[in-house]
Order: sequence, then C-alpha cells, then structure tokens
Amino acid sequence: MSQTKYVVVCSDGTSYDLARKAQVTEWGKPKTARFDLEDLLAAGWSPVRETGMGGGEHAAYALVVLEK
Repeated sequence: MSQTKYVVVCSDGTSYDLARKAQVTEWGKPKTARFDLEDLLAAGWSPVRETGMGGGEHAAYALVVLEK
C-alpha cells in the first residue's frame, strides 16, 4: 500500500511538507525558509501530480503530491 504526502513548492525555491503540520507563514512576518521537497525526494518519495496555484501579486506556488 502506498503512502501519500503533499508539498507546497514556491517559486522562490522553498518547499513545505504539509504533513509537518507547522505553520508556513504568519501574516506580516517573514517565513522561515524550508526545503522539504529535496529531502523527501532523496528519501525515495516520487512526484505523481502537480497543480499550479497562486501568482498575481504574490509568488507563484504549486501543490505537489508525492507517493512512496
């Protein structure tokens, strides 16, 4: 049985594993940069789907679904 993870990947190169249940950013405060996608790929997770989101006045980002 496969496992699934969801990662938000931002256009600035940062990425955030949503399974960590840690707040990505608070309004008006700078976000702490994380690079979770790189670590997950190195641990054997594979991307199976990507959905582009965001843009406009803010940095673009995508939701990536990973399976292992």
